[in-house]
Amino acid sequence: MIPLRDIRRRIASVRRISHITRAMKTVSAIRLMKVQTQVLKQKPYALKLRELVSDLVLRTPGNLHPLLREARKSETLNSKPETPIVVLVLGSDRGLCGPFNNNLMAESLKFQYEYSGRELQTVVFGKKLVDLMQSHHRPMSRKLPGFFQGMTYDKVAVLAREFLEQYLAGRIGELWAVYTEFRSTARQRVKAEQILPIGVGGIRAEPLFPEYAYEPAPFAVLDRLLPQYYLREVWRIFLESTASEHMARMLAMDMATINAGEMIRDLTLTFNKARQESITRELSEISTAAEAFRDR
Repeated sequence: MIPLRDIRRRIASVRRISHITRAMKTVSAIRLMKVQTQVLKQKPYALKLRELVSDLVLRTPGNLHPLLREARKSETLNSKPETPIVVLVLGSDRGLCGPFNNNLMAESLKFQYEYSGRELQTVVFGKKLVDLMQSHHRPMSRKLPGFFQGMTYDKVAVLAREFLEQYLAGRIGELWAVYTEFRSTARQRVKAEQILPIGVGGIRAEPLFPEYAYEPAPFAVLDRLLPQYYLREVWRIFLESTASEHMARMLAMDMATINAGEMIRDLTLTFNKARQESITRELSEISTAAEAFRDR
């Protein structure tokens, strides 16, 4: 039988752990709210920018801008050897977020298998994901551990502009992101999304706005707007990944708190049973001793 003192210590230890996991769940919930506030703040601007880009693409004959997917396809019909694909895999810097990083590694491996005929450059974000991929000996072209510590729009924009310059210079052919899409507090989905060249799928068949004059010209305005649209899309992906990380950690800590409560109940039951057995044994010993004295 386990000594009562050991059971009591184990109950106290599990109770302390449950306090920690409950606090971590609260911290993750607060951080998630902050990220959601950022998403809501930038959403009206992003939607209006998308409307303008959609309208300008329809007014620009032939989709000739190099950032557009259709223009890029027509460029590569006569082509040089294919340029590499860059894949951004967005993990986490902190642990205790359940299968968050494992799911991202699995999706990145799936992407590598699908594009096995192309040269791939994998850029991995987040210390925990970098460590995980290193432990499984997965190829990484570039590692950015600690990127999410103090992440701001300016920090993401500097990196995004770097890839944009490489794309326009022809050093990379496509830019993709493997990340966890944040749909709601109950639904997240790991997905691979193409960032460059910019797709025009889902754009309206007719211009959104009435006919009016652009100055200097629709193509020139589009040339200014598309890089801004691209930067906003990259920022959105990083925000969604961060929100999904906080949500995953919140759920993991919630489950850990529930499991700790169940362990405390089981240990308390074991403690009570052991104490009852101890009391019964002591009473039995006293009764036996009393009977022995009576026989004398």
